[in-house]
Amino acid sequence: MAKIVAVKSLLAAAGLACAVLGAASTAEAQAMPNTPQVKFIPVSEAPPPPAGLQLVCINAPVDGAPASKTCPVISYGSGKTWIFSYTDNRSSFAVVTYDATGKVVRNAEAPGGRYIFDVLSDDHGQKLTLVGQSQNSAVINWSDLPH
Repeated sequence: MAKIVAVKSLLAAAGLACAVLGAASTAEAQAMPNTPQVKFIPVSEAPPPPAGLQLVCINAPVDGAPASKTCPVISYGSGKTWIFSYTDNRSSFAVVTYDATGKVVRNAEAPGGRYIFDVLSDDHGQKLTLVGQSQNSAVINWSDLPH
């Protein structure tokens, strides 16, 4: 919960709409049926990343932030989606969904940021905002996730 409070304060200070933040916290507190759920899972439980990817989760969306012991993971249907960064340091997230057996079912690039900090869900717009280093972000649609 500390990360959620921290990101709310940081994003509010940056001038982002409080309505989006309220929707994100409401989605976590009272999940709607058939909606993606964001949970922070220990790094030690991460599946092996596909070639060319690395798992880098940070504990603050600023340059030079230390690594986090947990990562935001999206659960949707029977899949779990982990957010990886590219080993060539491009400013893109790799959005990789695994099925219940640990098999990769989708590996897509979401340009805009790297080194994941948080994932915010917008129930109304049915979008997920991936927040990374330097507050850079990428937006993906719920429909882009296998479920």
